[in-house]
Amino acid sequence: MLNTINFFSLSYINSIHYKKLIFIVFIQYLLRFALCIPLGANLMLNNFYFNILVIATTCIAAGGLIINQSYTVSTIRNQLENQVIDKRITKKNAYCLFVILNVLGVGIGFIITNHVEQPDLFGFFIVFSALFYLYASFISNIPIFNNILISILAIFPLLIVGIIDLLPAITPINQSQQTFVFSTILIYSFFLFFVCLIRSLVYDIVFIDDNRKRNRNTLSIWIGIKRTSYIIFFLAIVLLFAVIYYNYTVFYKNTVAVIYSLFFVLAPLVLLSVKVWESSNKNDFKFPLKLLDFVLFFSVCSLFLLLL
Repeated sequence: MLNTINFFSLSYINSIHYKKLIFIVFIQYLLRFALCIPLGANLMLNNFYFNILVIATTCIAAGGLIINQSYTVSTIRNQLENQVIDKRITKKNAYCLFVILNVLGVGIGFIITNHVEQPDLFGFFIVFSALFYLYASFISNIPIFNNILISILAIFPLLIVGIIDLLPAITPINQSQQTFVFSTILIYSFFLFFVCLIRSLVYDIVFIDDNRKRNRNTLSIWIGIKRTSYIIFFLAIVLLFAVIYYNYTVFYKNTVAVIYSLFFVLAPLVLLSVKVWESSNKNDFKFPLKLLDFVLFFSVCSLFLLLL
């Protein structure tokens, strides 16, 4: 009995990075109730099936986070300051949780794809699960590929809403509206991919010493902090101009949206670019990391502006 209680202790709750899972749930419901429904999109899933879609996505993500954390802990005996997984969580238990959560998530995915009569879409759930395992097992040690893959995994919860709930409902009559809503999801996914990519590069710089202790190869270790900062600066500038273009073409008639974007997205990105250009050591990147978290959260919240 004591072992069972220990198995589901606070250490396990922390090991799945529950804040990331809450964010996944938040953004999926935001897509449905602040984007798809207000814009009049036809949806395949009723509220019950959408809820279990969110559960499936969350289970697979939780399993991936646990297996990744178990590989992280197994490479070093002494815990790093920023780690939340407990030493009592063995690799065996982590594998068990990974399998249980993924079987549950993929199984629900099978039920949902059969409900919408699109069994081929079931493969997306399998791919999502497999990529988490591949990342944890060896891709996390391949510079730039690890950053790209983790950024792809970060936007999967957005894409799965459009792929499962939106695309199967397209008809010749509603094709224009469905395409517009799905393209909006793609635009947000593109933006969040870039933010997550930049964030992962900055994160690797901030924790470069920890990565060296774990023998984890990252771009900042491979080519150095300063050269990596140039890449981050370039990506930030690309993202900055992309946001300006989006504001000019989509939000230009919505004064509130333009002001919101200016203060909560554009201004932080400009400040980020300046700080990254001036930075030369790992401590200089702690503030840019916080800026990226700020941009990530408020860019997602900008979906509320579509209700105006």
